[in-house]
Amino acid sequence: MSLILRHAIKIDAPLEVVFLALSQVKHIAAWHHGPVQGDLAVGEVLYINPSSDLKFGWKTNEIVGRERIAQECVEGPEGSLGKQVVYTLSSRGPKSTLLELTDGQWDEDDGHLASCNTHWGGALYRLKAYIELEMSGS
Repeated sequence: MSLILRHAIKIDAPLEVVFLALSQVKHIAAWHHGPVQGDLAVGEVLYINPSSDLKFGWKTNEIVGRERIAQECVEGPEGSLGKQVVYTLSSRGPKSTLLELTDGQWDEDDGHLASCNTHWGGALYRLKAYIELEMSGS
């Protein structure tokens, strides 16, 4: 049986600001652990190095307005390749955005499932803090 990780977080900022934090390398580097290189554009690969011995390459397959970013893991540890991450944003008013994230397909017995799930939860809380504290003037 395959699983899809699902996360959601409300961020006290306009949708446009949340989208910038998800789509511009300088902002992504501020809330992700480790160096970030590349570009977030359709067909391009964004590289994230959360530690010295771990590197992920995320190819952007789709950007729909400022509401959706879909990426595929094209470089990373065994089991990561081919996984799809989708960020979906929806406005909850002029200064509030709901960000939903899905990551899958996962085998339920994958040894990395729990740590990846924890990673995404932490990353979204860092994103929220970065936007609300550092980008509030944007």
